Amino acid sequence: MHDWRRDLGEAVASCAAELRFAESMARHTTFRVGGLADAWVRVDDRKALSRVLAVCRDAGVRTWILGRGSNVLVSDQGLRGVVVTLGGELAKIEVLGARGEGPGSGPQPLVPSPQSLSLVCGAGAALDDVAAFAEEQGLTGAEFLAGIPGTVGGGLHSNAGAFGRSLGDVVTSVTALDRDGKELVFVGGHIRREYRKPMIDGGLIVVEATMELSNVERRMSVDEIRKQRWTKHPTEPSAGSFFRNPEKDGERVPAGRLIEQCGLKGRTIGGARVSEKHANFIINAGKARFADVYELVQAVKAVVEEKTGILLEEEVQYLPGPDESRIQNAERRRQNSRIGATDDV
Repeated sequence: MHDWRRDLGEAVASCAAELRFAESMARHTTFRVGGLADAWVRVDDRKALSRVLAVCRDAGVRTWILGRGSNVLVSDQGLRGVVVTLGGELAKIEVLGARGEGPGSGPQPLVPSPQSLSLVCGAGAALDDVAAFAEEQGLTGAEFLAGIPGTVGGGLHSNAGAFGRSLGDVVTSVTALDRDGKELVFVGGHIRREYRKPMIDGGLIVVEATMELSNVERRMSVDEIRKQRWTKHPTEPSAGSFFRNPEKDGERVPAGRLIEQCGLKGRTIGGARVSEKHANFIINAGKARFADVYELVQAVKAVVEEKTGILLEEEVQYLPGPDESRIQNAERRRQNSRIGATDDV
């Protein structure tokens, strides 16, 4: 039988990449929860990314793009397929036009105005690093990203934001690849800017985004915003804010406030707990498993709906999703039956 693992190893052997097989996803998520992935690979340039995608496409192997592992909850059964993380050149942050001029040399500079300038941010760049880099360049408008534990690519998946601002307010273009490696560029109305919803179509792999910022005087520094977040948010492992703030009478209501009003702070199932510091954070209080977190989340939703009439929606993404999980478990049982393995991860 054709061995896609061997093909993957050969494909990235001479590339800027790091490859591991049977890798624990608990090592790569901020929740510190998750079983084994068939393979994990960090790619540091487009050549390596293209080779990984080609091997997976030819072998019919699923690829999962993972940033810093925030805003996700991975099953204890793990992930079938290849988990891809973007680093190196795919995590660079540059002033627009800094990569030279002429066709094929990357984004070209816009006609500058005295008040604005743009950054090109690799999808693997940490949002906190974008905020810090912008401040170093004397630019404002990205401070709200300070302290958000995610990447540009992951942030685009949920239009990440804080303090009343979101990526949709500053992103002017997104470059992505489809699963065949074809490059697509989204601008203007092709970029969605809804609250906590994907900014481009799912199934695409973001490689970079352009943000337009300004050089007007900032109200708060990046350090001040970080300190505000650290003061309000728990330090234990979590996936970040777990629920979207629901809309009521045309306004967003803080999900954490609803959960707190329902007396759910400190509610615990197994190793998962509703944070006493901020009720919209489910924390890993010690050796939490996927089932602990999932059951606690469902209990919180049920109580809040019963007492307020509002059904909370998860901002955190489950990997794999319910339908995919059933497919993966069936495939895993077939694989184990061929090698005489048990169902335990």
